Amino acid sequence: MRILLLLLVLNLTLGCATRNIKYDRNKILKKYSAEYKMFVDNEKTELETVFLDKDNIENIRIDKRTKELKITQLKRTELFEMKNLNLDSLSAGQRGWNKKKIELVIIDGIPLTDSLLEKTKIDPNAIKSFNILSQEMMEKTNFCRVYNGSVILITTK
Repeated sequence: MRILLLLLVLNLTLGCATRNIKYDRNKILKKYSAEYKMFVDNEKTELETVFLDKDNIENIRIDKRTKELKITQLKRTELFEMKNLNLDSLSAGQRGWNKKKIELVIIDGIPLTDSLLEKTKIDPNAIKSFNILSQEMMEKTNFCRVYNGSVILITTK
């Protein structure tokens, strides 16, 4: 009887259904995105289309029973919708940018297609670097395909 009681106590303490993890976006997407519902500050979110500032993450809690992953931020931030991105808003003082169009956006090596670009949101504080490759620059480099507009490269923290 004592052995069964001891095994039950060990099972309850070691087999806990909830635990905290560190924020590693790629690891979370690989391991949890298929099976788990994801929440950021109690709002259901598709983490595949959201880029958060890792310095603003307070807690990530995984609940194996309910198959939920909850991310709590230190400070709630307004996420920028990538569908609203245009070169006019990025290029104060630059002449002629308003006539150019964005052909491709790449975030951390992931090219965003039109359908993905419509859904993608990014925390502005998560941006480490932001580069615009103009069409003229693209003509000088050899890409696999010809682009008729500018390419934006974004790297996150």
